[in-house]
Amino acid sequence: MARTGTPSALNKYSGIIFAVTLFLVFNLAVLALNFYTSSTLNNDAVSINLAGRQRMLSQRTTKVLLSIQVDAAQGQYNDKNTAELKKVASLFDTTLNGFKTGGTVVGGDEKPVGLEKVNDAIAVQSVDEALRIWQPYKKLLEPVINSKVIDETSLDAATFYARENNLKLLKLMNDLTSQLEKNTKAKAGNLQLIQTIALVLSLLLFANIVFNALRKLRAADGEIEKAQRETTEILNTVKEGLFLLDPQLAVGSQFSSSISKILQHDISANIPFMPILEGLVSPEIYSSAKDYLDLLFGNKVKENLMRSLNPLTQVKVQAKSDVAPRYLSFQFNRVVEEKRVLHLLVTVQDVTEQVTQAEELMALKGQSSINLGLLSKLLQADVFQLRQFLNNVHTGLEAVNVILANADKRSANHEDLANQCFRIIHAIKGEASVIGLDAIETHAHQFEEHLVLLRKKSSWDAQEILSLPVMLSAMLEQISRIETIVNLIQSHHESANTVQQQPSVSTRVGNNLLRLTEQVSKNQNKNVQLKLNLALLDEMDTKTANQLQQIGIQLVRNGICHGIEPTAMRLTKGKSAQGEISISAQASPEGVIDFIVRDDGQGIVPSRIRAAMLTSGRYSNETVDQLSDKDIVNKLFEPGFSTANNTDKDAGRGVGMDLVQSLVNEIGGELKIDTKPDVFTQFTFRIAKHASPSINLNATEAFA
Repeated sequence: MARTGTPSALNKYSGIIFAVTLFLVFNLAVLALNFYTSSTLNNDAVSINLAGRQRMLSQRTTKVLLSIQVDAAQGQYNDKNTAELKKVASLFDTTLNGFKTGGTVVGGDEKPVGLEKVNDAIAVQSVDEALRIWQPYKKLLEPVINSKVIDETSLDAATFYARENNLKLLKLMNDLTSQLEKNTKAKAGNLQLIQTIALVLSLLLFANIVFNALRKLRAADGEIEKAQRETTEILNTVKEGLFLLDPQLAVGSQFSSSISKILQHDISANIPFMPILEGLVSPEIYSSAKDYLDLLFGNKVKENLMRSLNPLTQVKVQAKSDVAPRYLSFQFNRVVEEKRVLHLLVTVQDVTEQVTQAEELMALKGQSSINLGLLSKLLQADVFQLRQFLNNVHTGLEAVNVILANADKRSANHEDLANQCFRIIHAIKGEASVIGLDAIETHAHQFEEHLVLLRKKSSWDAQEILSLPVMLSAMLEQISRIETIVNLIQSHHESANTVQQQPSVSTRVGNNLLRLTEQVSKNQNKNVQLKLNLALLDEMDTKTANQLQQIGIQLVRNGICHGIEPTAMRLTKGKSAQGEISISAQASPEGVIDFIVRDDGQGIVPSRIRAAMLTSGRYSNETVDQLSDKDIVNKLFEPGFSTANNTDKDAGRGVGMDLVQSLVNEIGGELKIDTKPDVFTQFTFRIAKHASPSINLNATEAFA
């Protein structure tokens, strides 16, 4: 059955939108008309004002002219009267012509003002008649204005004309003023009528808008009430616990009736959720859950990527009222609006029965789930060595866990923290490789790949820190399986009264290094032979022997990947097709022990290291040029630096030599490097009593 789509907001409120739009358009039109009419009335006011001034100017012109005639009769000449006559005559002339053609004239404040030409028939007739009288009058006034002495003939002619036409000009200007005032009153009346009509229509439109809005609101209220009833029915019926969390991690006003029973806690609106959770789960789970919820509200990581990190999936809980532990599953979904997380929809299920059944099924399967390949390798391995490896792994992973737990509290930078994790994981990876535990090696390699990304960042966000314990958990799970098998093997030997002979340290280390050489040579497609003389290891303490084995693992892998050339290149250089690496432990008469790893490869060439430094992009040309050859070779021990062109499981992370230096510093002693280009490279680790850890470079020949 097809569902009817929810109408869009545009369709739902189309009537109101149309009414509001019409209301706005109508008011804008009225506003524009008012603006235009007001502008016209303003221009009319200017015209009326100037027309009134014309009446005054006509009388003032006659008055000044008569004053000049009186002065002339007394034989006097007053240039002020002449100047005033010139001014009033000019104002009257320009203003009268302005009424005829329009233009800019001098206003009442003696500033320029725009004057529109008259269009009304009566006003036009008044202006034309005034111009007919004024033009001769203007010509008669010019000699009087321009003369510096009294010209009685011109003065008498102008005075006579003024007396004959003064009242006519006054009447014409009165007629013009009256007609302009009449026109302005008519426009003002029209504006009032328009405003009255507009007000009535606006009120009608507003009433229509209010009516439609109320009708829509009543309909919407009805739909909301119906939706609330349906929501209440669902929440009262559903067996799962459902509720909303706001950004302050408080429970919303709507929640299912079953949630109180599932959480064994009374739930009400706005109650804080985290104290309830804290009473159900362990402190570790609670802390992880808090970080996880912060990430969900942060909206930086996609929701699908976050689901695998949920620490509350099948979490073990035990409330005060619970007789036995239960298992709950919390699922969180974002409620997003405009790319902003408003709430989290939380679904809680009691999965105790499912978890219990799964545990019973796993118990029934027993050992049938054991990987046959892993079982085969473990059966062939030395149980004592496996025990030692498992102890080392547990110690290492616990150290990594401590580093991660304090990642946001340490003063050291995050690159240093990443390097610490790198050294531990790389050591586990190397030891797993020599034993042949591929699964552990793969987990460690994946962990390293993630650390490469973190090492490049100046800071780690919570999501990245949460992802690392997940990877640690996968390794611990695999380790747990191996421990189960080792326990079974040991139990079998004990029950059969067969005591497994523990091999000597030198034999165990030698077999491990031989296995590693074969494996890495195959991976790198090279032909390498390993020669060993490690009998002295049997006289050392177990810890030191294991540390020397780790140094050997890293230097053998480094020698095959970076030192020994491919067969074709060796033949070109006149070398044997098979490369050779030798490892020996020797004692001097003074009791000093030398652990020596030597290969007959291409040697350490500073120019090649310089090129690798520039290619990496981590160093500038100026920095590389300023370093001595000794400084350049010491860069091999810098965390993250590698001369490998490609990164694979054996090389390219820039961790091996960093781990070697860390082990040398831990044991205490001196690491000496001897090398000759295209001939050999030799690492000599000398363990001497009371010696301070150091790294010295001593080349038997100049670097090429």
